[in-house]
Amino acid sequence: MANQFINTSWVCLEILRILINELECAEYFNRDYEKEFNKEFAPGSNVTIKFPWRPTVTQGMGYDPQGIARISTTISLDEWLQIAFEWDDYEKAVKLERSEKELRENYWQPCAKAFAQEIDSLCADFASTNASNVVGSLGTDPTSVSTYFGARKILKQQSCPPGKRCMLISSSMMASLGANITSIFHPDDEITQNFKEGSIGRLAGFSFFESNSLYEQTAGTWAATVTVTGANQSGTALIITGTNGDTINARDKFSVANVNAVNPQTRRSAGPLTPKSFTVVQNYTLDGNPDTISILPPIYGPGSPYQNVDALPSNGAALTLWPGTASPNGKTGTIGLALSRFGFGLVGGKLYLPKAVEDSGQQMDPDSGIALRKVEAWDPVRSVNVKRMDSLLGLGNLYQDNGACVVAGA
Repeated sequence: MANQFINTSWVCLEILRILINELECAEYFNRDYEKEFNKEFAPGSNVTIKFPWRPTVTQGMGYDPQGIARISTTISLDEWLQIAFEWDDYEKAVKLERSEKELRENYWQPCAKAFAQEIDSLCADFASTNASNVVGSLGTDPTSVSTYFGARKILKQQSCPPGKRCMLISSSMMASLGANITSIFHPDDEITQNFKEGSIGRLAGFSFFESNSLYEQTAGTWAATVTVTGANQSGTALIITGTNGDTINARDKFSVANVNAVNPQTRRSAGPLTPKSFTVVQNYTLDGNPDTISILPPIYGPGSPYQNVDALPSNGAALTLWPGTASPNGKTGTIGLALSRFGFGLVGGKLYLPKAVEDSGQQMDPDSGIALRKVEAWDPVRSVNVKRMDSLLGLGNLYQDNGACVVAGA
């Protein structure tokens, strides 16, 4: 029995087209590494990406060779997305819509929108967790454009390369800009206006979107000052001491006294000293003794070719939770995102196409690398037509310390 209504390859292509056009956050993830996953991989397969070497320049004629030190990041294909549904022979005979138009509007378009929203939510979660730079005040929406220009300043000072950038804000953030919003935004390009439902316009070098993918954050609670324990720490682990019961939540941002950001190329501050902020990627409860927390980005001090701070933390240096937020303990707010295509990576993987089924097909977007597989099979035991769509994705950090910034809001 050929229980099929429209061509599977056409369905895959149509769903993928709608999916890609619907993306907002994911569009600003770097997709250049998809070629590393152009074969059949099992979930969990990963690729190591090496960052370019950053040599230092020596003045004078004397020969002074320097060691080559490379750092890397990993992107894993570990996000498997699926939509599956079915109808039986009776439903097909007496209830199911017949035309391609009806099937498209009632089944395939909702699937595409659901996939797009899930991918965007994954990307927003990843970005808000891993981006370390922060502007704004948690629990309070920005009331002027200066906050968004602050995000631009941070990316500029951190040598974020030029290119496409977006600012994802909540409807509450949008409303707080006031009635004169039409006078401060420039029109976005025609393609963006046509396909991006939440497109607002351009400001401070960003394409602004009103996004439903953003996450709320509740800050940790500190009874007293939390301090660094042990001088000159570097890397992705930091030993700290707080009060027994203090909490630090994943996505929390903090700075360290007298540890300031430097431009990664000049290795010095571009303008007034700006405290370097870091992000915590998992939840912690402190016990009053020295605790080790994992942070991003890694701390690279003077002398490192990847230097990102002007000094390593000193023993007893105080941490500031959510810089820019007064009394952040337990405050909750939405995390807006200022993104370039250099902060994070997104890859898609091809999936196995089964042969012993009624029909199967797979389409891959040439620009994003996102692939979508659709399989149809008739189950003779239950007399139902099974339809399943799958997509395999991977997310990873690239230059999260200079390619992205979070915008704290209400």
